[in-house]
Amino acid sequence: MLIFRYRFLLILLFQLLINCSLADDKVTQKGNEVSNKKPNHNCSDNLDKKVLHGGWYLWEPYQFNKLTAGGYNLVGMDIELIKNIAHLVGVSIETEPVNWQQHQQDLKDGIRDIASGATYTDTRAEYVYFSVPYRYEENSLFMMNNSIKDLSFESISEFLAQVRLQNFVLGITKGFIYADPQINLFIKDEANNDIIVTYDNDVAALHGLIHGEIDGFISDRIVGAAAILTQKVDAHIKEVQLNIKTPIHFMFSKKSVPLELVDRFNTEIKKFSNSDEYKKIVKTYLYPVMLMQTIDSEWFYFIGVMGTIAFAVSGIAIAAKENGTLFATFLFAMLPSVGGGIMRDIIINREEVGIFLTPSYMYYIMIMVLIGFSTIRLLEYYNKRASEDEVVDKFWDNILVVGDALGQASFIVTGVSIAIMAKIEPIELWGPFFAFLTANGGGILRDLIRKKHEIVCLTDTLNAEIGVLWGLAFSIYLNINSYDPNPTGIRNAVIIVVTGCFLTRLVAHYFKIINVKFRSDNESIPVETKQDMQQPKNSNLT
Repeated sequence: MLIFRYRFLLILLFQLLINCSLADDKVTQKGNEVSNKKPNHNCSDNLDKKVLHGGWYLWEPYQFNKLTAGGYNLVGMDIELIKNIAHLVGVSIETEPVNWQQHQQDLKDGIRDIASGATYTDTRAEYVYFSVPYRYEENSLFMMNNSIKDLSFESISEFLAQVRLQNFVLGITKGFIYADPQINLFIKDEANNDIIVTYDNDVAALHGLIHGEIDGFISDRIVGAAAILTQKVDAHIKEVQLNIKTPIHFMFSKKSVPLELVDRFNTEIKKFSNSDEYKKIVKTYLYPVMLMQTIDSEWFYFIGVMGTIAFAVSGIAIAAKENGTLFATFLFAMLPSVGGGIMRDIIINREEVGIFLTPSYMYYIMIMVLIGFSTIRLLEYYNKRASEDEVVDKFWDNILVVGDALGQASFIVTGVSIAIMAKIEPIELWGPFFAFLTANGGGILRDLIRKKHEIVCLTDTLNAEIGVLWGLAFSIYLNINSYDPNPTGIRNAVIIVVTGCFLTRLVAHYFKIINVKFRSDNESIPVETKQDMQQPKNSNLT
């Protein structure tokens, strides 16, 4: 009887174990069914992903909304790069607005698949895969020109020491990793919370700087420059270069993107980075910002003022030689400075005519005309025969040559730069044309209203051709370096072009380098031809 009881208990225990095992299988199966219903959490089920979910936030010129005739369109360098590379991989990208910090959390949770514009960190590497670098980024500090806080440093450690010592209130972007680890550690240090202000993006940080909330903010130098130029506050804000650069990657969620897909992206990134399409995208979005930053700089403004004053002086010289009126003197001084730029802006349908953006040029012209006209009148009052003096006449000729040469040299770089910002292609063709038009267009108008209807830049020695050649050289340089813009290189190129054009123009004039013509000036026309030209058209008349 006891044996039967033990046998019964064993059978009962065995049945219970079987039932529990079946229950576990059902729970596991049900759990798997729930898991399958949640997207982006199991890489093994996403080997054939055709759509990657991403996001974007305001970060011009890398990603931003642009107003077009059809409404707002999402554009930017990173947007175009990721679309092109994804197309080569064979997937598509879907994006929606999301702030940068939330975007990273979504990657960690597997809600989103991909993000662009990321700096590598060990913390991020725990939950995302990093692609190979697809571009590089340089950080700068932006602060007000009239700031009473002066940061003097030669290294990042000295920079941070100055920030702490002067209680420099520093603006940063939420969730952003900067190019130097020392800056990131400084920001994370709770002891510095009293001088760190966090913003959602660089535009918000810029507004904080303008309204006095912070003393400065750190940003990608291209993004900061774009925000400043868009807000039209470049005259009040200066850039302090930190000279730190870091590679930029795509990030892929480890929960939703298989490593094999990341490898395919890496392969296409390496190929695409050397393509003409890559260079075209960089030139479209980065180069206009770099050139605008150059054109709006103080030293470039000085070059423009120098050219304006030079043209004004040459106009005064013409008026003095031809005994022009005060108004004629103003026209002779004004037309070369602004006439070519106005024609250029009308042809390319520029939104704002350049002279309207910098009316100070007109004030310089009027001041120079009043000073020059009054001075010449005063000198001739004491020397009645000054206008008949050959030395004085030669002096005005030299002033005209030097003034025109300096004015033309100053404005050819503006013509090429505006053509690039207007995205006119090919720049090797249109750059020299707009260089000529900007530098010589106004001078041609001036010469047409003179007593001597002789267009100076198109006669005798080499003149306009020199500006065209230097404009071509500048266009080629900018086009070659368009995929790797460097503000220092652009500045040096501008200085070389302006100096080279000015000196070449003087050499051509004073060494009498004759222009290319159909025939030599000393080549005589046959006598019969002259007689034929002098005869009346109707030879039957008597």
